[in-house]
Amino acid sequence: MKTALIIIDFQERLARHISGIDEVLKNSVKLVKACKILEVPMILTEQIKLGATVKEIREVIDVKPIEKSSFSCAGCPEFNHILEKINPRRCVLIGIEAHICVLQTALDLRDRGYEIHVAVDCIGSRRELDKQIAIQRMIMKDITPTTSETVIYEILKTAQHEKFKQILEIVKE
Repeated sequence: MKTALIIIDFQERLARHISGIDEVLKNSVKLVKACKILEVPMILTEQIKLGATVKEIREVIDVKPIEKSSFSCAGCPEFNHILEKINPRRCVLIGIEAHICVLQTALDLRDRGYEIHVAVDCIGSRRELDKQIAIQRMIMKDITPTTSETVIYEILKTAQHEKFKQILEIVKE
């Protein structure tokens, strides 16, 4: 199944205020590295006025960020154009904030017919309660909660995959 990884607004000015950001970034970096090796298309967004993408993500990704003003990525024409070119069946979402941009993007893309998975160990909000309520809302709207490691192994499918050893090194980090 063709998958796209959507990396939402991991930006310097906001990241330092996110509950559990160190763990969120650690898991997100592993997922980005694995997706890069597995040649999963990625889209990176930045919300206007929040600064650059955090160093941890910038160091492992080689796609140019899309600047957006809408909270939902789906409200950005450039994002929509790139997503249509990729033409995935499944979108995996990671980013901040869970209850704003991640939630609104998940709902909008699900309404467009995409299968949406949110790696809950790769999302965050300033307040943990906001993140938990966002996850509950997503579940109620048929958006699949998952984890970064689950996504990686679902893409791999088998230990016989030619890149399995490379991925295993990343997972062990």
